[in-house]
Amino acid sequence: MFITILHGDHEKTLFNSHCKGEVLLNSIKQCCGCKPEVMIELADESGHLKNLLQNPHLYASELLKPRETYIPFTVTRPEDSSEPVFVALLKDDEIIDSKLLATLRLAGNSSSPVSEKQSKSGKTKRKILTSEARNRKAN
Repeated sequence: MFITILHGDHEKTLFNSHCKGEVLLNSIKQCCGCKPEVMIELADESGHLKNLLQNPHLYASELLKPRETYIPFTVTRPEDSSEPVFVALLKDDEIIDSKLLATLRLAGNSSSPVSEKQSKSGKTKRKILTSEARNRKAN
C-alpha cells in the first residue's frame, strides 16, 4: 500500500503506508529535510487533515487511502498566538492556492492534538500560510 507525497518544488515521493503513523511521519520529515523535532501533518488534496499526529501508534494505512496523494504541513504554535500555524512543505502555489486552500477544512478538525482553544462554534481556528505569505512575513 503506497501513497504519494507532494513536496518541495514539484517533487513526488512514494511511501509505504503499511507502518505506524509515527514512522511514516518521521520518514516524510527526513525526505523533506525537516529537523526531527518538527511536527508535521498530512492533508489530502481536497483539504482534509489525516490526524496522524493524533494517532501515532495506528497503522497509517488505517487513516490513509492507498494510491492517494497527500501534502505535508509543518505545525507550529507561535508564542504570541494560541492558534497553530500550518505551512505546506510544497512550493507549488498553483496546487496550494487553487486546489487546497479553497477547500481546506482544518477548522472542522477540533480533535487534532495541536488545537487547544476553540471558538464559540466549537471549531478550532487555524492559520495557513502560502509561500507568498511566508515571503512577506520573512521580509
